[in-house]
Amino acid sequence: MNLEKDLEKIKELLKDVKYLTLDQITSFLEWSPKKKKDNKIIILSWIDSGDLIMDKKHRLSLPENSGYVKGVFRIIKNKFAFVDKEDSEEKEGIFIPKEEFNNALDGDTVLVEITEKKKSDKGAEGRVVKIIEHRKNTVVGILEKSKNFAFVIPTGSFGKDIYIPNSKIANADNKDLVAVEITFWGDDDRKPEGKIIKILGSSTNSKNMIDALIYREGLSEKFSNEAMQQTKEIIKEEIDYSNRKNLTNLSIITIDGADAKDLDDAVYVEKLENGNYKLIVAIADVSHYVKKETVLDLEARHRGNSVYLVDRVLPMFPKEISNGICSLNEKEEKLTFSCEMEIDLKGDVVNYEVYKSVIKSVHRMTYKDVNAILDGDKDLINEYSDIYEMLKQMLELSKILRIKKFTRGSIDFELPELKVILDEDNNKVEKVLLKDRGEGEKIIEDFMIAANETVAERIYWLELASIYRTHEKPDREKIVTLNEILSKFGYKIPNFDNLHPKQFQEIIERSKDKETSMLVHKTILRALKQARYTVEDIGHFGLASSHYTHFTSPIRRYSDLMVHRVLFSTIDNSIKPFKEADLDEIAQHISKTERVAMKAEDESVRIKLVEYMQKRVGETLNVMVTGFAQKKIFFETDEHIECSWDITTAINYYAFDEENYCMRDTDSDKVFYLGDKVDVVLKKADLLTLEIAVVPLDDF
Repeated sequence: MNLEKDLEKIKELLKDVKYLTLDQITSFLEWSPKKKKDNKIIILSWIDSGDLIMDKKHRLSLPENSGYVKGVFRIIKNKFAFVDKEDSEEKEGIFIPKEEFNNALDGDTVLVEITEKKKSDKGAEGRVVKIIEHRKNTVVGILEKSKNFAFVIPTGSFGKDIYIPNSKIANADNKDLVAVEITFWGDDDRKPEGKIIKILGSSTNSKNMIDALIYREGLSEKFSNEAMQQTKEIIKEEIDYSNRKNLTNLSIITIDGADAKDLDDAVYVEKLENGNYKLIVAIADVSHYVKKETVLDLEARHRGNSVYLVDRVLPMFPKEISNGICSLNEKEEKLTFSCEMEIDLKGDVVNYEVYKSVIKSVHRMTYKDVNAILDGDKDLINEYSDIYEMLKQMLELSKILRIKKFTRGSIDFELPELKVILDEDNNKVEKVLLKDRGEGEKIIEDFMIAANETVAERIYWLELASIYRTHEKPDREKIVTLNEILSKFGYKIPNFDNLHPKQFQEIIERSKDKETSMLVHKTILRALKQARYTVEDIGHFGLASSHYTHFTSPIRRYSDLMVHRVLFSTIDNSIKPFKEADLDEIAQHISKTERVAMKAEDESVRIKLVEYMQKRVGETLNVMVTGFAQKKIFFETDEHIECSWDITTAINYYAFDEENYCMRDTDSDKVFYLGDKVDVVLKKADLLTLEIAVVPLDDF
């Protein structure tokens, strides 16, 4: 019985018809006598899973048509929650106040009843009416022991402490980081219960905290024995050069960060006699080595992407593949999938070709060296004299592509990105820097976008099922809130009903050289939706691009590997096209794994930053006001490290002035506005909560 297909048919029908009875469903699906006999059991299972709702008259409808939403429950700082609707790209879902949790825990799949509908200036609110499925049953936290029992206080947001009977503590010590298997999920009268299944070590050690983060998020450093065995077999294979264009005579180069080991893109530029530019973007041909539905492929699909933590990489493929056979290492012949484009002086792709190829990178360039060469470093110009002219042509072409993107309205955020430098043992923080975004970085970014757009257009016009990288317009209520904040800086997004990225781009350009530019850019970014993977080609709002996909990083993104496979079917007619339903399932999955990876990467950096700031407790810092909550003011240091002040500890009483978006001392004329610079004392850096607490100097 293919019940999934039956359910999808019913869902499609219910988009047009508000209600269906049991008899109507049975008739519509033309079920066999056996299915008809079991129809109540089948339909009840769909109700239990939250896919359908049954009213008092026994009529069935979609949750969203009856004021309900099915989604994932996400607790924020153990104070409130959001429910993210399935398949939604929203950054914030339905708001759930703490009193409406109804025993739901972080990560649970729940059914929510909408209690307040979305308004132009406010998101929807709701209450949990049903827990459909609990999250994975392992939780990481800190052990708090007493004489006869213990509790585990989860790291991150879980919702409740977990009771551990004495017999289930194992050999863990007080304050140890531990992994707990949940044996009872809790109810109105009792907390969740569990047993300790793994001791991760001291909670005062940042490495242990990152180990715990990996465990908590279900990530993995190791690969299965079967995957490693298949990797060994792949490495032994003789390279097959047949049916490939030989590009080994070209001065193709890679440009990447100095510490990058998985080099999956290489570039070549040549100025043509007609004044146009030839751009070749050659991408590691992972699909040649990793065949679909093999052990390696399934493991890569499960991971979805590589995860770049502050102190380690959790690759999508074993390092023998990611850093070895597929990496486009200098002076080594490598198999690639190339997108060759002829681009005119307006930045338009006038001709293109995609093909399998072989390259030999002549130089492994770093962004730092390319930036120095383009800035006129004579020693490096001499060292790389064979590619100096090409680098200058790359810069010319990059600027042409950039002007085209800017003209159409592409949003280019100038946001600082932190780079945490660790010691030789890859443990302690030596310094915190801002990543450069020089011409070298921009060249690669521009070339990759050009290749991604070209490939996306090819697939779109050939009407093949594929995976696209999409980004939708922001919602109206987000722009209402954004305008309230931007007005404090003298900016405004006009014309809500006909939003275009150029409106955002213009504000970013106007604010660029001002002290508050970073704050303005971050505020705009928070108002935008998250990009995601879909089978629908709906364009990319942020890039102002009609067709966009991810083609350029198959070593570290499963989306790109799938796009390679789809693309190869356009040049090899013997390959069967993919089914859209299969690709849709993959797109949804890798959108989720991407968000898990982003969360883990950010948290790993935060762990090291908190440890770094622990040594500076008591120091006076000059910080900028970046945001407000009802009981907190948020700041950012000169090193772009976020910290906060709990105003309930203030000498005087402060209240948030929502209309003027500021925090006021009700006993004096003291006010904190966005962008204000303040001297504060660093009071605490807590490795468990990851909070960095400060107090204004005049309140200390």
